[in-house]
Amino acid sequence: MSRPANQRAAARIARSLLAKRLPGSRRGSVREHLARSGRIADTVWRRWQVGPYQWRLKHLRWYLVERTGEYAGSTRYQHWLTVRLLIVALDKVGWIERLNGPWVRPTGVRGALKVGRPVLEPTPPDKPGNEP
Repeated sequence: MSRPANQRAAARIARSLLAKRLPGSRRGSVREHLARSGRIADTVWRRWQVGPYQWRLKHLRWYLVERTGEYAGSTRYQHWLTVRLLIVALDKVGWIERLNGPWVRPTGVRGALKVGRPVLEPTPPDKPGNEP
């Protein structure tokens, strides 16, 4: 695709790209992701004059580092979730693990992932008469 002519066109492309991929109604978090994706595309276009289909990893890293640096940890995390959705929509899944930073957690503190609940394995029922 060619480069968008202005930041409004870049924002429209980003919103339409996500709208095709996001399931669910257009209420709540889906609407917020669509609006946030437009703001991300607008900001990146003003800096580099490139649209979502021309984005490189450096553009998204710059956005997460420079533009969300002053936000609270939970807000940065919301922007990270939207960036991650845009990466998946652009079929650049390999970028996700290369964009590590304080935005990956809502608390903003990096650390080991918490271990989830252990897997419950089924145990065979005791049958009377099968005692050893």
